Amino acid sequence: MSITDIERPVHAAASAIRHPGSEAEAIRFAKEAAEKIAQLARNPETHQQLPYEQADILSNYGLTAIFVPKRFGGLGASIKTVVEVVRIISTADGGVGQLLQIHNVMIRGVFNRPDDEFRAGLIRDILAGKRFGNALAEVGGKNKFDHATRVTRDEDGNYRLNGSKFYSTGSFLAEWISLTAASDNGPLGVLLNRNTPGLTLEDDWRAFGQQHSVSGTVRFDNVLVDERFLPKPGAAGGGMPRTGLTWPQILHAAIDTGIARGALEAATDYLRNNARPWVDAEVERAAEEPHIIKRVGEYAVAVRSAEALLRYAADVFDQHLADPEDEALQDELILAVASVRSQSDSASLFVSSDMFSLLGASASLNKWNLNRFWADARVHTTHDPIRWRLHHVGNYYLNGVPPDEYGAAIRAKRAELAAAANPTRS
Repeated sequence: MSITDIERPVHAAASAIRHPGSEAEAIRFAKEAAEKIAQLARNPETHQQLPYEQADILSNYGLTAIFVPKRFGGLGASIKTVVEVVRIISTADGGVGQLLQIHNVMIRGVFNRPDDEFRAGLIRDILAGKRFGNALAEVGGKNKFDHATRVTRDEDGNYRLNGSKFYSTGSFLAEWISLTAASDNGPLGVLLNRNTPGLTLEDDWRAFGQQHSVSGTVRFDNVLVDERFLPKPGAAGGGMPRTGLTWPQILHAAIDTGIARGALEAATDYLRNNARPWVDAEVERAAEEPHIIKRVGEYAVAVRSAEALLRYAADVFDQHLADPEDEALQDELILAVASVRSQSDSASLFVSSDMFSLLGASASLNKWNLNRFWADARVHTTHDPIRWRLHHVGNYYLNGVPPDEYGAAIRAKRAELAAAANPTRS
């Protein structure tokens, strides 16, 4: 990474942003943006570059701001619309879809912050097209709860952050970076501006897929932490609700569903315009081969199933937000999100990989860049094990055990850490 890269502006000028005036217009803007992003993705050369232009497209179309509630001057888009926008963008480029996914996950907490000038400034930044990234995960620990990145108190009484994070999706192109760190009072959340002294962003994400998620390293060297981020006494364990992880997970499903649709469209386009029929088929065009027609039908059913499950889960999510204490809706939301995560995972891998058996050897040439769909699907679907989602679904139907995500383990671990940091007096 050159110094030019890190100093390059990472958000669009506010004057260039077109904010959609309705949810229908947001969908239309997403389709226009996706076509521009797809043009960049089809070119193997531009596809290997950092996605500055793609990220700006998201901001310029106002897609990074549609989740801002109306009371703060935003569109206040429904879950269904936000999910659909992420899906549409992911048909063009799964990595860019993930930039939008993590941005929407990270900004959700902004609207629940204390009503002060700091929050007002964050909301102004979102409406101005500035993006949020994350720095939650680390490598090297025994599990995802084992954080070496830590906040400690220095000799002057100031709180300092030291450590590093990896899988920091979107942070290299973000204005604000949200992270978790260990402390003597248990785990805590911190929000830092990219220009904070002691914070270093590294472009070192070198996976074979999802390159445009720029999920590399963020380092913290004696970063001064504002005390507003420290947990209040007795609250160190946090309070993640039972459905807390359904928000990032339904957006992950939107990414995989979008990749599957993008692969299907690329495959049918290639079959119509570039592929040759097999000699035994005795037809003029590959698109007329009966075996190819049947297989494409199987692809389409897999994709349409994922899309239908995604729409259903988003509908349930909107119902859940209207009545968050309804336990039956909580159950259904967790089951619906688990179902679409499983189907979108399967569809994206199936179509993006198997399509080459129909397209022929020429489709593997780099100039077509068709392998990007499989590479993105294979990398993105490793985010968390689908086997555990199926376990929760199966345990619910077989044994009547209320479904959960791995949020149950997170809540239990946070409670354990909080208890250890703040032992009750006997």
